[in-house]
Amino acid sequence: MTSVTERLDTPAYPAATFGDQSRQEGAVRYGLLDTSVLVAEEGAWPLFTHRFPEYLYVSPITLAELEARVLSARDEHTRARRQQTLDLVAGMTVLEINGQVASCWSSLLVQLAALGRRLDANHLWTAAIAHAYGVALVTTDTDLIALADVDGPVVISV
Repeated sequence: MTSVTERLDTPAYPAATFGDQSRQEGAVRYGLLDTSVLVAEEGAWPLFTHRFPEYLYVSPITLAELEARVLSARDEHTRARRQQTLDLVAGMTVLEINGQVASCWSSLLVQLAALGRRLDANHLWTAAIAHAYGVALVTTDTDLIALADVDGPVVISV
């Protein structure tokens, strides 16, 4: 099984564009890494990396969560390990938040509320970013299953 680190050593991360990049085809070719995938790699938990799309991106949410983990580390060993994870994604393309992402966030929030479901704020922003850019959301987090019944991003569980 290939590790996330080995997969991210591939330098090709093309610039992402907005819009539905063929939800059936493009969603499996392009993916946004949820923080949970990187934390799982850090903890040496098994991941199904063969499910990863060909091209991977990160969000500013993931960068912030990873940096918070570095800053909150209780010892140097943990801090160093977490810093390695943050450094791992430093060269990746970051899919930014803008008006289109904000609109997707609002739509997902309303759709989930209509079904009596919700996501925490960071997951909702991450899902909105993936949806706005037309890429799959790659995660280990089962909370994101809530997106299955809404017009949102394709979720790939690894």
